[in-house]
Amino acid sequence: MRKHEREVCGDAAILEILLRCPYLTLAIAREGAPYCVPLNFGAELSEDGPVVYFHCANEGTKLDLLAAGGEVSFCAANMLRVFNKGVAPCGYTTDYESVCGEGVARVLTQEKERLHGLNVLMRHYTGGEFAKDAFSERALALTAVVAIGVSHWTGKRLVRE
Repeated sequence: MRKHEREVCGDAAILEILLRCPYLTLAIAREGAPYCVPLNFGAELSEDGPVVYFHCANEGTKLDLLAAGGEVSFCAANMLRVFNKGVAPCGYTTDYESVCGEGVARVLTQEKERLHGLNVLMRHYTGGEFAKDAFSERALALTAVVAIGVSHWTGKRLVRE
C-alpha cells in the first residue's frame, strides 16, 4: 500500500470496515475483460480466516465462471464525507474506508453450510438470525450460496477531523 498511514491492520478491524459497506463488487477472470458484478454479502472470521458469503441464482454467468477455478477478487467501500478544503474544484476530497481482497469461491452444497452463509448475509443487513423454517423452501431450491475463502485482504481508511 502506497500510503501506509491509511492502512487498517488486523482481520477484526478490516471485517468491521467491510460490514459497514452496503455492497461489494466481485471480479472474476474471463477471456477479454474481468466480469464484475455488485453483490449483497455477509462476512465473518472463521477458524480458517475471513469468509465472505453471497447468494445468486442457481445458474448464470457468475457460476459458469466460478466453475473454471473459483479465483476471485472483491472490493467494497464507503464514502463517508465529501468536503472542500477551500480551493474548488481541486480542493474537494473525501473521507472513506475500503476493503479489497482476493480468494477462492466455492458453491456450498451442504444444507447446514448454505443456511449458515445465508444467515451471515442476513445478519449483515438485518442484525438478525433466522431459523431454517424462516427460509422459503422454494427460494432455497432456486438459490446458490457461495463462500469466498479470503486468502488476502487489505483495509484502508482516511477520516479527518
